[in-house]
Amino acid sequence: MKLLFAAILLSLCLDASTSFEDAHAVYKEGEYKKSFEMFKKLAKDDSDAAYILAYMYEHGEGCEADKEEASKWYKISSEGYYKQTKYNYSREIEKEQKKLYTSLDRLDQNETEDTMRQYSQSLYNFKAHNANYFLPISYRYEGDYANTNGHEAKEIETEFQISVKFDIAANILGLNEIYSIAYTQKSFWQFYSDSAFFRETNYNPEAFVMFPTSELSDGRLIKSIRLAIAHESNGRGGDEERSWNFLSSSFLLQYKTLFAELKLWTRLPDSYDYNPDLIDYMGHGHIKFMVPYKKHLIDMKLKYSYNNKGAAEINYSYPAFGRDDLFLYVKLFNGYGESLIDYNNRIKKFAIGFSISR
Repeated sequence: MKLLFAAILLSLCLDASTSFEDAHAVYKEGEYKKSFEMFKKLAKDDSDAAYILAYMYEHGEGCEADKEEASKWYKISSEGYYKQTKYNYSREIEKEQKKLYTSLDRLDQNETEDTMRQYSQSLYNFKAHNANYFLPISYRYEGDYANTNGHEAKEIETEFQISVKFDIAANILGLNEIYSIAYTQKSFWQFYSDSAFFRETNYNPEAFVMFPTSELSDGRLIKSIRLAIAHESNGRGGDEERSWNFLSSSFLLQYKTLFAELKLWTRLPDSYDYNPDLIDYMGHGHIKFMVPYKKHLIDMKLKYSYNNKGAAEINYSYPAFGRDDLFLYVKLFNGYGESLIDYNNRIKKFAIGFSISR
């Protein structure tokens, strides 16, 4: 029912709108006058559209050739690209990687040359998915952890999360949708114990498609819709196994500076039902609010089940050391489901550290 609701809502929201892909498709068909008007509408907010508009002015495609207008839109396009990368500290790393590549001897075979470039520069399309953080201080001030292999867990530990995605395709249906696969790993490390064991690690691979709706008419609250299939487990066997498979639908909404994500899920049946009551604690969805204010970002996630077993999580981040890719990160959690091994234990904790994505 939840996915049916998402499909109906998607069909209502995705009305016709001009996009870069639409304009570029018309341009490739040789309809220059029509595509020229389309690119003019997009150019102020789209650096790619501004560049093509400049090219059309320069070469008189769909309009009278105008060198001044071409120069104007080339400048707007380049300024747009510069703003996108102005505070990207990884540019310096990329420069050094390119230096390594340029120091290599050139080869006559183009495909071999491409392989060398990919190898030397590590050109991969991984992006941040959920927050990537390292919290050296994670303090549980109420609740109990499950014992792990006979080890008793201390109140203070180290927590970190790695979350990446890879976009594999786009616009197959002509709806500007993006198809992605993602992987998130959250680990709880008893760093301050004598044996420094990992109390719990949760693994969450998923595949999803996102339909952006931001190009729709003004006043729309829903900015994107995402449909996903996912698995989550702690990788253990026997009595300590915790795992589930689920389908989800997510809706991103915006009202001025307030963003919200409504995510609904339904559990899929599996052969080994290790924890049949897990859904009673994990619930059937969450609502997440995000408030950016200048350089500050606060998000609050609320989860509630029909059995009065919910959770609240608040995260705060702020750029550290004047950088735009490293953030002070503070986390507060109260409720059930912080980790799979303790999904039915109510935990209250505070954590602080750093993140490299928001």
